[in-house]
Amino acid sequence: MRSSLPQKLRQEVNRMPEGIALIYPFFREKNPVEEEKLFPPLSVAYLASQMKERSLRVSVYDGTFLTPDDVIRNVARDAPAIISMYLMITMCGNALVLVEALRKLLPGTLFIAGGPLATVYPDRFAEVFDVVFCGEGDLTVPRFCEDYCKSGCDPCDISRLDLKSYPGICLRIRESVFIVPAVHHPVEVIESLPLPDRSVFDHSRYQEFWERTSGCRMTSIMITRGCPYSCDFCSKPVWGTYYRKPALERIFTEIRDILGYGYNRLWIADDSFTLDTGYLRAFCRKKIMEGLTFTWTCLSRVDGLDEEIVGLMKDAGCMRVYLGLESGNDETLHLMGKRASVEEGIEAVRLFRQAGIETAGFFIVGYPGESEESIDETLALAASLPLTEISINIPFPLPGSPLFSRIGSIDTTADWRMANEVSFIYKSEFDEPLLRQRIRKAKDVFRDRGSPEARML
Repeated sequence: MRSSLPQKLRQEVNRMPEGIALIYPFFREKNPVEEEKLFPPLSVAYLASQMKERSLRVSVYDGTFLTPDDVIRNVARDAPAIISMYLMITMCGNALVLVEALRKLLPGTLFIAGGPLATVYPDRFAEVFDVVFCGEGDLTVPRFCEDYCKSGCDPCDISRLDLKSYPGICLRIRESVFIVPAVHHPVEVIESLPLPDRSVFDHSRYQEFWERTSGCRMTSIMITRGCPYSCDFCSKPVWGTYYRKPALERIFTEIRDILGYGYNRLWIADDSFTLDTGYLRAFCRKKIMEGLTFTWTCLSRVDGLDEEIVGLMKDAGCMRVYLGLESGNDETLHLMGKRASVEEGIEAVRLFRQAGIETAGFFIVGYPGESEESIDETLALAASLPLTEISINIPFPLPGSPLFSRIGSIDTTADWRMANEVSFIYKSEFDEPLLRQRIRKAKDVFRDRGSPEARML
């Protein structure tokens, strides 16, 4: 991504820096992948509400329906005192281009960053941004922004601030890196936060996308935080393993706020929403009792389920569940750090299908150390289960995951945006073209078997 803005824009920027700009550096591809799903960035919504609570002037730039030049032009004309960017691996290149262009236009602005990739590599991004925040940005980032704006500091000297008081902060001071350990907020703190400010997004564009692609108006919500499991391929640098579940009264207050924008389906984006079945039951019963008509989809583990809880999910409006089945071989599941068996995965699919809930399955083949027989078993399972949708990919070693640490050497020239492509970004023992062909054949078999209703166990 390159910026093509004319140089004359620099002449239009003549105001003193003021306020905070929150940038979500995601830009849609001209030819988006088939699985494209668009949601307003919740991380930005959380920061916006907490900053507004501190009476800070906040502007949000969600790149989803903009171009890079749109963002650069609009941010530059706003002349903020602080620019904050969200960094994850698929948006890193975009963010770096924006920083380079905006620094030239706004030399008096402080650039800060947070998010998963910034948390994994804070010292590396501290070479590009003035300040990096690791882990959960709640409380810390808004308080830092308020203190910075009141202090009269400039980007070259923030020494008037008590840097040790900001958990998760990282910055370069002279030749060394200064970093304060991040914290995971207890549930009491999470419940005290203002609701995410969704008023800052273009909901009509998001809803038009979902109406066109899925016949509903869907948006996302995060209910629980953290995942106590340790899958080999998973990276969870922000939320960590500390599992927290806020009071349902707060959750349903947020849901009613969402429905007020015209959405009718929720994507519950938690890693572990179905982990605590007591909490899940309480959610379903409250939703039914309140008579709210929205439907919802979620991720789920395959263990800990039974007919009663799955039936209750159906009664509460659950339309589809995404299952991390991953492999058709128990030894490979163990290799992946999955604390579940192939049989448990098959049973979970049966339970959801029997209840009338659509199921989608994620599978990984070509895992380091797995056998050719294991790959055959996985592809056969993916093609045979009565799933509504399947996703078959090769390992994608996310920074911060145990797999990434073990791989040792990653192709730094690889396009990290193409996580759904069958293309290794490290030296693999498997033949990539042959594996791609085998995956395509399994998908063809799955697609040619007819409707999900005909694919009953």
